[in-house]
Amino acid sequence: MITVVALGCAKGQLTLEGAERIEKADKIFVKTALTDTYEFFTERGMNCVSLDFIYDKSEDFDDLDRSIAQYVLSNAQGDTVYCVNGSGYEDRSVVELSRLCDVRIIPSVSFGIAGGRPTLGGVSISAYELVGARGFNYDTRLSLSITDIDNVFIAGDVKLVLQNILGDEEQIYFDGQVIPVYELDRQKEYSYSTVVHVSPKNLVDKKRFNFADLYRIMRILRGDNGCQWDKAQTHESIRQNAVEEAYELVEAIIEGDVDNIIEESGDLFLQSMFHCVIAEDCGEFCLEDCLSGICRKLIDRHTHIFGDVVANTPEEALKAWDNAKAKEKHYTTASSKIDKIAKALPALMRADKVQKIASKNCFEFDDFQQVLDKIDEEKSEFIQAVGQYEWEDEGGDLLFAVVNALRWKKIDPEIALTKAVDKFVRRFRYVEEKCGGDMHGKSSEELYSLWKEAKRAAKN
Repeated sequence: MITVVALGCAKGQLTLEGAERIEKADKIFVKTALTDTYEFFTERGMNCVSLDFIYDKSEDFDDLDRSIAQYVLSNAQGDTVYCVNGSGYEDRSVVELSRLCDVRIIPSVSFGIAGGRPTLGGVSISAYELVGARGFNYDTRLSLSITDIDNVFIAGDVKLVLQNILGDEEQIYFDGQVIPVYELDRQKEYSYSTVVHVSPKNLVDKKRFNFADLYRIMRILRGDNGCQWDKAQTHESIRQNAVEEAYELVEAIIEGDVDNIIEESGDLFLQSMFHCVIAEDCGEFCLEDCLSGICRKLIDRHTHIFGDVVANTPEEALKAWDNAKAKEKHYTTASSKIDKIAKALPALMRADKVQKIASKNCFEFDDFQQVLDKIDEEKSEFIQAVGQYEWEDEGGDLLFAVVNALRWKKIDPEIALTKAVDKFVRRFRYVEEKCGGDMHGKSSEELYSLWKEAKRAAKN
C-alpha cells in the first residue's frame, strides 16, 4: 500500500495526521516543488523526490499521470508516501496510482474550497485536461473548479471553453474574487495554485444550455406540475413530428441557412429526448439506453477504427461498416437485409435502398441501355393499363424503373424529384404572375407559351 498525503492548496494547510505520516515515511515522493506547499520539506531538510522532471518528458496530461503513477510504484521503498496538492481525491495521478495498487489518502483542503466555494457534489478538473478535452461539458447544476491555471496562455484557452459553455458575461470566481468570463486572461498573475470556480446555475437564469439541461426541462414539463399538453403525449401522438423536423433540417441544409440548421437540429434533438422521457415514464427504457446503444453501435461498426480492419478510403470504410452491420444483425440473405429497411421511409428513398442491396447481390442489368429499355417497357404497360388498380400497379413499376435509372447515374431520387418540383413551382409562379394572378380563361396555347418563356427566363 502507498499512502497519499494531500498538502492542501497553500502552505500551512497540511493536516497534523498528514505531517506525522510524512515524518515516519521511508520514501517520499512530491508531485511538484513549484508551490509554497513544498516549503514544508525544505524547512525541515527532508530528503524527498520531486516528480517535476516527469512533467517535462510527458506528451500530455494523461501521459503525465500514468508516468507518475508507474514511477512511484516502481520506486517505492518500505513505507512510501506520495504527496500532492489539493484534497488528494481530485488529483488524476492519484486515480491512476489507485488502479495499480492499494492507496490510502490522508486528505486536506480542496482546490474548490480554496477557490471561494466548496466543490461538494461538483466537478474538479485541471485546466490542461479541460483544454485538451474536445467538446467538454458538464451539468451546470453542479459547481465546477478548474485548477492549474498557471499562466496567461492556459487562462486564455480556459476562457474560450467557458465562453462556449457559459457565455462571455457569466460571473466566475478567480482565486476568490468575482470576474466575468471574458476577463479570465486579463488578470495580473497566475500560479500553480490558481483556481477558477463556477457556481451552480439556475435554469431560468442561464444564457447557454447543454444536453443535460434539455433533459431537465423535459422532466419538468412532464412532471406533476408540468405542461398539460406535454404530459398528455405518447410515442404515437408525436411520431409524425420527428419526420417533419427531419425534413425541415434537410431543407435548412439544402438552403445553406446555418442559423436554421442550428434551430432545426435542436428541434430534432427535442423529438429524440421527448421519446426518451415518455419511455422513462412508461418504464420502457431510459435516455442512457439510447445513448449506450448508439455509442456501442459506433464502436462495433467502425471496425477499421476500434478493431483490426483496414480501410483507407471512404468506400472501404463504408464496406467495413456494412460488413459489421451484417454480422451484428445476423443477415443471412439479401432479403433479410431488405426486410430491415423501414417501410415508413419515403417511397423513392426506400426503392433506392432496395435496389442498391439487390445490385450488391448480383441482381442487376448488364448495361444502362437495358435500364432504359425497362423504362420503355413499364411506360408501355402503364399506357395499356385499364382501371384504377392497374394504373396504380403499372405506375408504381414505372416509377421504380426510373429510380433505377437515377441510381445507375448515382443520383438521389428524392433530391432529383425535389429539384423538379421546385423548378415547376418557379415556372408556375412566373406564368401566374404574367396572367395577373388568374390563369382562368387563358388558352392552353397561351399558357404553354408563357411556360416556355419562364424556361428561357430561368436560363438567362
